[in-house]
Amino acid sequence: MGTVGKEIVVLGAGFAGVLTAKKLAKRLKKQPGVKITLIDRHPYHTMLTQIQEVAANRVGEDSVRLSLKRIFAGRRVDVKLDTITSIDYDARTLTGRNGRYRYDYLVLASGSKPIYFGIPGADKFAYSLWSLDDAVRLRNHIVNRFKGAVSEPDPEKRRQMLSFYIAGAGFTGVEMTGELAEWVPVLCDEFEVDRDEVQIVDIDMLDRAVPTFPPKLSAKAERRLRKMGVTVTLGASITAIGDGYIEYRVGKDTVRRQTDTVIWTAGVTSSDIAEQSTALRQAKRHRIQTDAFL
Repeated sequence: MGTVGKEIVVLGAGFAGVLTAKKLAKRLKKQPGVKITLIDRHPYHTMLTQIQEVAANRVGEDSVRLSLKRIFAGRRVDVKLDTITSIDYDARTLTGRNGRYRYDYLVLASGSKPIYFGIPGADKFAYSLWSLDDAVRLRNHIVNRFKGAVSEPDPEKRRQMLSFYIAGAGFTGVEMTGELAEWVPVLCDEFEVDRDEVQIVDIDMLDRAVPTFPPKLSAKAERRLRKMGVTVTLGASITAIGDGYIEYRVGKDTVRRQTDTVIWTAGVTSSDIAEQSTALRQAKRHRIQTDAFL
């Protein structure tokens, strides 16, 4: 493959995009005619596997936010801050809000976004956990629930404020649930709330938590959550999320519970730009199909 005068564009500064750009810069550093451009809407890389620690106040935002300028210091990678709105694969051109970018080779590493499976109210009333902004918003919301509960005279409303539901018992859901369970005693001390008043529930439609783990590890994770005071509800399908409630079905029974907080970790789908890329071969949930060479 000739590389003289070639333009390589990496779209997305997630784990895949950053690692690809770094490796390309290293491998092609002796070929000055090659230009590598990385495009992302943020000037930083977010360590998504750790944002639940921000949401549960274990660490600050800076712990999971890495400057792209620092990451690529000394490397021939041109970082552009832009949101790409369309890709013309025939003309090999990306169009963004701030400009247009030509490429010879494109690495589409635009990530994913939450999927709500058509559940009424989920996209509007649940708190997603898929960005640093999501984590900060959720953290502030949880603190405000405790602040409000302190002065709430209505016991039903107070119970609603102190009930926290996590939708999804996969890796992210279990991590978030565990982090929240560890943070709650600190919040209870700070706001003088009885721990027994706080309810944490992790819900999933499957019959075991973290199904990608071996069964013994899944069982261990469930036991650990229960020991931390979490109610783990498996085999339950969420049917609706609204302003102040969650509704789910267990067997033939429909259950409705009052809550101000439903944290959504129940699945992801491809990014908008990947979904729009119908010229490429797509698999389930608009994932771009790859081969040994991407």
